[in-house]
Amino acid sequence: MKKPALVLVGTPIGNLDDVSLRASRELKTADAICCEDTRRTGKLLSHLKCVPRPPLIVVNEHSEREQCERIIGKIQNGERIVVVTDAGMPGISDPGEYIVDQVARAGLAIEVVPGPSAGITALVGSGLSLKRYTFEGFLPRKGKARVSRIEDISTNPRTTVIYESPRRLRKTLDDLIEYLGETRKATVARELTKIHEEYHRGTLSQLAQTFSREEPKGELVIVIEGIKNDESMSTGEVLVALTDAKKQGLSTRDAVREVASISGVSKSKVYELYLSSVRN
Repeated sequence: MKKPALVLVGTPIGNLDDVSLRASRELKTADAICCEDTRRTGKLLSHLKCVPRPPLIVVNEHSEREQCERIIGKIQNGERIVVVTDAGMPGISDPGEYIVDQVARAGLAIEVVPGPSAGITALVGSGLSLKRYTFEGFLPRKGKARVSRIEDISTNPRTTVIYESPRRLRKTLDDLIEYLGETRKATVARELTKIHEEYHRGTLSQLAQTFSREEPKGELVIVIEGIKNDESMSTGEVLVALTDAKKQGLSTRDAVREVASISGVSKSKVYELYLSSVRN
């Protein structure tokens, strides 16, 4: 007898042959499958020769909350409900988090069938440190929230993994250069596990130059080297660098930006030090 539960199933991020035997079994025997796009999930089910096909319930960023009560009701009625996204692990920069929370609050069983993850795949192939890392998902698109997140990345000693769309890659690389400097190492992974898979490794400046020629296609992951302890200037060195920049005729804003790019200190911290020196 099947155990009633919410079953989160990791699915291939590109190559359909990456689906696990356990994932295949859960998909074939599910009472219903929650998915972002019936066409994408239908293609996977066809690949697995899943006949008859379980009913598909569209659960995306717009419908996740409204479908939650229905899903809980099905599990309470003894059904085994599988949740997948278009690619990778449910809930990781994809729908699923809210449903898991609500099912847990209802005291119902939750199981996870692990599978591919674009972030981990890119990290492992990046050539950067794997000892400690931070997953940031997608950055805010604009405003203070975006600046704050990038400033956090600029001072983080851990390797950072972020997702990005092709049309925003060049802007994100430019923003990273502004706050992390041109020489920070990074890797851009594209079309992971697919025919045209690529890893571009180098400094942020080199990567920006690579992708300045044309807009890339396909899904992207950026992996960024953490700041090294010896990269960050002392407070005294920052103030000296600021003084020198001002003597060269730079405005306060430009001086702060330049010193931040070479010092390993975030722009907000450099500006804070500047204001403190002026007051004193």
